[in-house]
Amino acid sequence: MDIWEIHRSETDQTICMVGIIVLSVKLCLADGHFSELEKDEILKVLPCHSESEKRSVLKIMELAEKDKQDVEYHAERVKKYVRNQEKDLLEFIIAVLYKLAHSDHVYDEREDVLIRKVAIIFDLEESLMNKFLNTKQKTYAQPRANT
Repeated sequence: MDIWEIHRSETDQTICMVGIIVLSVKLCLADGHFSELEKDEILKVLPCHSESEKRSVLKIMELAEKDKQDVEYHAERVKKYVRNQEKDLLEFIIAVLYKLAHSDHVYDEREDVLIRKVAIIFDLEESLMNKFLNTKQKTYAQPRANT
C-alpha cells in the first residue's frame, strides 16, 4: 500500500513527519546506500518518546526504502497533504534534508540536486535555497592571502 494512502487523513504535523522520513530516506538513497548512521541521524531529528513511536518511524523508513517512487512524487504528496500550505513546515523539511545531507560530512552533488527539486516543488527555491547557497558560499570561501 502507498505510504501516503496510509497517512492521508492525518494532521499536518503527522504528514510533515512522514514527509521528513520519506524524503530523508530518498535523499540518503541518492548515493545508492542507506546506512545505519543515516538511519540514526533521521531518528535524532524525530525524537521518539516511546519504543512504539520508534518502531513506527523505522517502519516508515523501511517502506520508503522499498518504495519505487522518486523524490518528486513524494515532495508533491507532502505539498498536497499539508492542507494549509504551511510554509514553516515545508521550510523545516528542507532544513532537515540539508542537515541530513551534511551529517556524514560529505555533501554529494546528487543530494544537492534532490534538495533543490524538493524546494522547487514546495515553492521555496527563492527564499530558503538562497539562504543555503549564501551559507555554502561563505563556508567554502577562499582563504585570504597573508598581507
